[in-house]
Amino acid sequence: MKFSLLLYGLLKLMQRTAKKVPEFKKKLKEKDYTVLIKTEDGKKGRTFTFAGGEISSRGGTESAADLTLSWKDAATGFRIMSKGKTKAFIAALQDGSLKLQGDGNLVPVFLGAVKDMLKGLKK
Repeated sequence: MKFSLLLYGLLKLMQRTAKKVPEFKKKLKEKDYTVLIKTEDGKKGRTFTFAGGEISSRGGTESAADLTLSWKDAATGFRIMSKGKTKAFIAALQDGSLKLQGDGNLVPVFLGAVKDMLKGLKK
């Protein structure tokens, strides 16, 4: 439940920041892509679509995505994502807690968008 709420909260924060912070909205317009964040067992997840500076999303794990982030389990995904630290993501990749599928070039794009969102929230 926490993992699903975290993903939904991420959506709402990104949408709110895009409305309030012009620099963040401009950053979102740079590239169109879809990211699926889910658990390995496919029981929990959410798809995020970035298109034309807008963010849309839907729950579930059945989606065509340019990049898929698969967490070992919901607890691990929640623990690491809630930290919001790039180093924690890298460590999760190294220890196998997080697996990537798709266009690896989108990882820094997506993590950069999250980082920019967090900066925008602090303003």
